[in-house]
Amino acid sequence: MNTNPYSKNSAYKKTQVETASPEALILMLYDGAIKFMCQAEIAFEEENLEQISNLLLRIQAIFAELMTALDKEKGGEIAVNLERLYVFFLEKLGDANVKKDPAPMLEIKPLVQNLRNTWELAMQRHQTAAQANNPPRPRLNVAV
Repeated sequence: MNTNPYSKNSAYKKTQVETASPEALILMLYDGAIKFMCQAEIAFEEENLEQISNLLLRIQAIFAELMTALDKEKGGEIAVNLERLYVFFLEKLGDANVKKDPAPMLEIKPLVQNLRNTWELAMQRHQTAAQANNPPRPRLNVAV
């Protein structure tokens, strides 16, 4: 018998990740980074050093993953600038972890939120443009 109360949620999340588009996965990574930053803020308030370290390492892993997803050939200058920004984020998160000071993390949090929101907007505009170029075919009414 499975006693993990989050197993259904975990199974749902796994399916969600496995079926998501690459664009949606990036949005999920940004969401995860923001979620872990919020949790880290609480851990800093509670002075829970182990949790602080674990959360900051998870956020760093997210930005390392985002860096590996960059395609500098296709993305050009935008990809190069994003890489620089992710390196900056990694440095700030490292500082926050080493010094056990939330200030460097809080400094980058609004930037991460802006990136996330900009990415979501770009996804919406891309979807709208794709739908405009490929309108859905009319459905046949075969109900008798």
